[in-house]
Amino acid sequence: MKIQTAIPLLFLALQYVAMGPGPLLADDPETGDYPIGSRVEIDGRWDGRFLEAVKLVREEPDDFLEIKGFIDSIDIASKTFSVGPFTILVANETDFDDAENENKSHDLEELQPGWRVEIEGVFEKHLVFRALEIEVETSPDPRKEGLLELEGFVEAEELDEDGVPIVVVHGVRCRIGPGTEIPDGVFRKSAQRRIQWDDRRPSTDIRFLDDRLGIGGRIKYEREVRDNHDLEEDFASNRTDEAWRASLEATWSIDRQRFLFGKGTWKSSNTTEEDELDITANQDLGLEELYYFEQGILDKPISIQVGRMDFDEGREWFYDTSLDAVRLEWEEGPYSIEASWSTLLGDPPAAVADRQNRILAARWRQGSRTHIGLYLIDIVQDRDEPTLNESPFFIGFQSHGRKMGGDLRWWIDGAYVSGVDGFDKVSAFGVDGSVARRFEDLPWEPYLFGGWAWGSGDKDPTDGTNRNFRQTGYEDNNSRYFGVASYRYLGVVTRPELSNLSIVTVGAGVRPRRNVSVDLVFHTYNQVEASTEIRRSRLRMSPDGLHRDLGTELDLVFGMTELWDDFDVELEVGRFQPGPAFSTDADPAWFTSLQLEYNF
Repeated sequence: MKIQTAIPLLFLALQYVAMGPGPLLADDPETGDYPIGSRVEIDGRWDGRFLEAVKLVREEPDDFLEIKGFIDSIDIASKTFSVGPFTILVANETDFDDAENENKSHDLEELQPGWRVEIEGVFEKHLVFRALEIEVETSPDPRKEGLLELEGFVEAEELDEDGVPIVVVHGVRCRIGPGTEIPDGVFRKSAQRRIQWDDRRPSTDIRFLDDRLGIGGRIKYEREVRDNHDLEEDFASNRTDEAWRASLEATWSIDRQRFLFGKGTWKSSNTTEEDELDITANQDLGLEELYYFEQGILDKPISIQVGRMDFDEGREWFYDTSLDAVRLEWEEGPYSIEASWSTLLGDPPAAVADRQNRILAARWRQGSRTHIGLYLIDIVQDRDEPTLNESPFFIGFQSHGRKMGGDLRWWIDGAYVSGVDGFDKVSAFGVDGSVARRFEDLPWEPYLFGGWAWGSGDKDPTDGTNRNFRQTGYEDNNSRYFGVASYRYLGVVTRPELSNLSIVTVGAGVRPRRNVSVDLVFHTYNQVEASTEIRRSRLRMSPDGLHRDLGTELDLVFGMTELWDDFDVELEVGRFQPGPAFSTDADPAWFTSLQLEYNF
């Protein structure tokens, strides 16, 4: 989006701000709020990334912080033991007490994994807690098994990718789901921008002007090599793309109900064909997001968002894009309804130019990170040439969730699509389902996953009804299972749109460290109806239209996050083996991608 196209939207937003209610000072509490600085006790279960809150209560001010939980491991040499994500440092002044016998004491050498401890102390650094007093329960109440209890101050408020409130206590992100018990009122979060599944960084934790202005950014280098995507080794068709990207984002918190958010990007890219005769260099400066947000409209659980904003959901099966829009959302407990009108100003890609979108989404969050969603997406494309118009209407559903303490996860997305494609009617259906199982108790926390994606095909292209399923054109089909790296889960080489395809996926991964993962993924591709076209794939050879077996793909994905706190690394390698639908002498295609990212 060019800057001049965003100015009118920003002007409208500023007008709306000027007419809104007066600012609420940051230290003015509201009934049921837990603003930054509030002292709370939060009880929950640690899943390796989040504390899933069971109970949240307000506490009176105190001099010391507290951690209550079960000992996981003990290191006598370093005088430490671990409780959930915390390393507990035992100092010379640490006082041990026994919970059942006040005349009995303990020392570090006596502690055992599985004992429950209540610790008062202070933080030496992030997640390292120096204990001043430790009360030991050698026979803890079974009802407390697995619970981690934190008592301290709210350090930040966020939303996760599903819109679930999060408070940060002791440096730990604690998710406040619909099942969290809150005795003294309903949790009401400060207005925060949406944090997506694969876009949690930067955290905008550089703050100015009494924490009202938050600034963050990233610098990213990416190198992609497409090797033999035309499936013919004898022709020079390899391509290398290199790009440097820098982004800067800022959040201006007007009060607890309203904020302005902007994100600008700069990109310098180079594309080189194999013969080195075709070299394209490009530099671009643009505005990725710029919007105004307000919640609590008319003292109701209604929010409004105006400007250029990010549209993102779950596995990015319906959409992952920035649109110029007006978006309204009603949210009450586990239920939410979102309605929006959007378009693309400036110079959008040709496939989605001249579009207007109306989206209605309803969600029911049954539990933390578990929800059912319904989508109505009406896309109207109006061009001078009717054959170039594609105006689909989607009736979609979604079910994403987890069981077994988060070790079993599933994702189901599907839609029926009608409308018009040129002069043809559209009537098609598609579904994409995956399931993943983690074995957290085993070394390196291995996980297995599998899925099947199917999009209908058109058996008779001449009957006036196009039965080829298609996605919205805004999709990315990008997510992750239990790893730290997100990637194109339908194949990093082919990157197909789900249309006239049946894709079976199986894979496995490991987490040798908390911030490291390796995934190995295998895909098989078959057309539902034999055709000479693969819609929006990176493969550059057409199938023969006689055979349905397109081939197989094997992908390896490595990810490392928070290296030295601020760096992320991601490596993807994929190999596509052509099947009978291509010529008998078709050769494999390769894809490699290296991404280096610095966040601040």
